[in-house]
Amino acid sequence: MQRRGLFIVFEGIDGSGTSTHVHELDEKIEELDKYQDVLRTHEPWRNKEIIKKLQEDSEVYSDGLEMAELYIDDRVKHVRRVISPAKKAGMIVLCSRYKMSTCSFQWAQGVPLHQLLSMHEDRGLLTPDLTFFLDVPKKVAQERIRKNRKKLEKFEKNSEFIDKLINNYEVLVQMSKADPRIFGKVIRINNNREIEDVAEHIYQEFLKIYPYK
Repeated sequence: MQRRGLFIVFEGIDGSGTSTHVHELDEKIEELDKYQDVLRTHEPWRNKEIIKKLQEDSEVYSDGLEMAELYIDDRVKHVRRVISPAKKAGMIVLCSRYKMSTCSFQWAQGVPLHQLLSMHEDRGLLTPDLTFFLDVPKKVAQERIRKNRKKLEKFEKNSEFIDKLINNYEVLVQMSKADPRIFGKVIRINNNREIEDVAEHIYQEFLKIYPYK
């Protein structure tokens, strides 16, 4: 019997722990079912221009529309070449960041939200089966970043911009409740706790949609 694949996304501000909890959920799925294939991935995916601009451009509000176009083009290729085939093959795809990130970050850069949503339409993108929004205070997120990295990216250095991101994510989470078609089902996770407690909360929510437990 062909297994049914799932596409699960982790979202949040920088330092919220998206990569950490992709890893944690992957390990728990392996413990649950060693025959279940899991693909861990992330965005941005393969666009080197995005990485270059993040590292070399220090102006936090510059090129918002160009950045949105780069992220969405990268996303289309990511879905077409990796995510969709893996899901169709019955794999569970765990992705750090997706559509909500572009809508939050580039909206904070000055691109209107309705434009960002429109740019995603009719591009063959998948709606996640589940999105975990990792909610964490700004101070905690910044402490985690400083602990794990020596050099901050431009968005991580600007306190005002981070406040905008937090507000934007809050709006997007509320939008998802009103219309799940926009971002799929979004579950808010309090990530200002021990990793083990957060990972267990995420795992219990995952079990609600996993058909082979």
